[in-house]
Amino acid sequence: TYEDLLALVHLADVYDSSGLGIDFGSTARLKYTLGNWNSGWQGESREGNAQVSTFGKTARLYLPAETKQPMTLRFRAKPYATGALILYVNGKTAGEARLTAGEGFGNYQIEISEALIRKGENSIMLRATKTAQVRGKARSLALDWLRFEPSGDAAIYEIERVPVEQVSVAGVERRGIVLRPGSQIDWFAEVPKDGALVFGSGLPAEGESTLFLGIARDGSEGSAQRLEVDGAWTDRAVSLGKLKGEIVRLRFKNEGEAELALSDLRIVRAASEPRAIEEPARNVVVLLIDTLRASKLQTYYAKSRIETPAIDAFVEQGTVFERPQSPENWTKPAVASVLTSLHPATHRTKQDASKLPKSALMLSEVYKKAGFKTASFIANGYVSNAFGFDQGWDHYTNYIREQRNTNASNVFGEAQAWIEKNKDGRFFAYIQTIDPHVPYDPPAKFLEMYDAKPYNGQVKNRRTHLMLDEAKKNPKKYKFTQRDKERIEALHDGEISYHDEYFGRFLAKLTELGLDENTIIVVTSDHGEEFQEHGSWGHGHSVYQELLHVPLMFRWPGVVPANTRIGPVVSTMDIGPTVLEATGVPIPEEFEGRSLLGFMRGDWPPGPYVAFSDFLDHRRVIRGGDWKMIIRGNLSQVMFDLRNDYWEKTELDGSGQAIAQRYLRTLHGQFLGASDRGHWLAASGRPATGKTPGLAEEKQEMTPELCKQLVALGYISAECDEVLKN
Repeated sequence: TYEDLLALVHLADVYDSSGLGIDFGSTARLKYTLGNWNSGWQGESREGNAQVSTFGKTARLYLPAETKQPMTLRFRAKPYATGALILYVNGKTAGEARLTAGEGFGNYQIEISEALIRKGENSIMLRATKTAQVRGKARSLALDWLRFEPSGDAAIYEIERVPVEQVSVAGVERRGIVLRPGSQIDWFAEVPKDGALVFGSGLPAEGESTLFLGIARDGSEGSAQRLEVDGAWTDRAVSLGKLKGEIVRLRFKNEGEAELALSDLRIVRAASEPRAIEEPARNVVVLLIDTLRASKLQTYYAKSRIETPAIDAFVEQGTVFERPQSPENWTKPAVASVLTSLHPATHRTKQDASKLPKSALMLSEVYKKAGFKTASFIANGYVSNAFGFDQGWDHYTNYIREQRNTNASNVFGEAQAWIEKNKDGRFFAYIQTIDPHVPYDPPAKFLEMYDAKPYNGQVKNRRTHLMLDEAKKNPKKYKFTQRDKERIEALHDGEISYHDEYFGRFLAKLTELGLDENTIIVVTSDHGEEFQEHGSWGHGHSVYQELLHVPLMFRWPGVVPANTRIGPVVSTMDIGPTVLEATGVPIPEEFEGRSLLGFMRGDWPPGPYVAFSDFLDHRRVIRGGDWKMIIRGNLSQVMFDLRNDYWEKTELDGSGQAIAQRYLRTLHGQFLGASDRGHWLAASGRPATGKTPGLAEEKQEMTPELCKQLVALGYISAECDEVLKN
């Protein structure tokens, strides 16, 4: 099973013979409202006998229209205040409804002219003129359900619900759903290699019916077939092989006059016998190479000029994930997600002064409790005791805080010495090198690999951190010539090759110590670096792929297959659950990532496969397959087709990608509205309150000493600017 569609029925668009219906008292509404993120919705609550969603002055939602035509917005709601509810469609006024408090639930409708409707996604805003204090919040109304339908004579005041239940056909019960005559259900999914759609169909009662099955993707008319359905379960399989890697819409419609049942709806993929694990890995090494974007490595971007023989050999011996995403674009939140397996919005270590809460359970703490020796060798000042990262280590080193040599030669040297000393027991070693990070200053022989020409320009190796920061500001203090730009990138590339030499020596030492076979090794990064691909330098400022697409590689001989590439989108916050499963240590319930070991063993976890990234509280990003959506804090959005636009040069508004847009919008809304991000796909769970789930935020005082250490790394923040100025 690649995807169990019945388990994801709450993510489907459900239509009756008149139009789209949405239950606003359930998780089914999250996919239309961006969850509760900046969209005005206050979460679900009880209002009398109804489960409802409420909002204050304004609320936004995003609704699909099959064609451009007049539409009606029909809804059942309880007003809390007397006034008007004004409807805006795609930024323009469409109409209004009069609301009267004290009359309980009522049915309302607002007509929308054809001129305001777009084929595909429509941006809807509801604005109330009056609110009242209800349960401690300003609220305008409680919404029970909403219909978005082509205008017509029918006035249906109910919505179609398709619960998953035991359905009997000819005396045989199966888990399934029932579609009434004229009803339709649309799922959106990514198609795997050698994929197929399987399902059963039948009639729960006497009669005749025809099932319409349509499979469509953007830019294609797709395929359609009509299947006669009779009084017994009939199992079917439809090949999706030609649609490998595409985002598709799967449409099931009852075109007959009798109720129609569907069972066992799944997308399946060709499977092989899972690779057995004879015994758990004994040890774990996680190497995080600070500021190494994926496209700098030839294994991810074949045109890269950078020579990394040690990483290349590692790739041949292990497995590469092709589409890993970092949860953030700078070190502190990204590493916090790696070491806690929590999304940034959960661990809340997102600001310059943010401190990883003591309540956060770090991977080091889990391993220490399991009897492992734990050690960290960290060359970044943000991943320090000052910011709460010293939890659970038997041996803790932060080279910046201790004002020690941060070069790869020293960091790897100390790490391998500790490993040699502790090799007779089980251990977890976390190594965070910083050589590709500013200031860029590789040894001469590595710089000459990428820039052997004489250089007399303004770029100074040990001042690159300050120069690039000033070059990002407006007005810019530095304006670099083309020759300066060549020099800057050569310095960075030289650092990567320098680092690779000592990584190779480190791996050779592990082999010498006899740790090859029983140690799972992970290589990754926290974020990438920009070299003016989108008009800036460095990191921590945007959510383009040069900052979010990072390497992720695993090596564990005998279990992790050699020279293998795995395509689904994953997150670096999945590292913790993966190594815990590999070592036979239970994965804590608190962790929100999932183990990737099944991908490598041939027993894939169920889809969908997407990853989420944040930038503070200003940007939200989802990547699914080769499609990416960025949503800004004002809820404007942009999409990119990464398959055909690797460097994200062409912004798409989604109007020509309605199916991919619906797929990303659906999953993103479900995630952003989840009360439990570790089980964000679940149809039910704790009620969504509208409050952001997460740990209690903690802050660290930014002292002059700490700020000077961070400035030396190129981290310039408003808080440190103020501290150092004073």
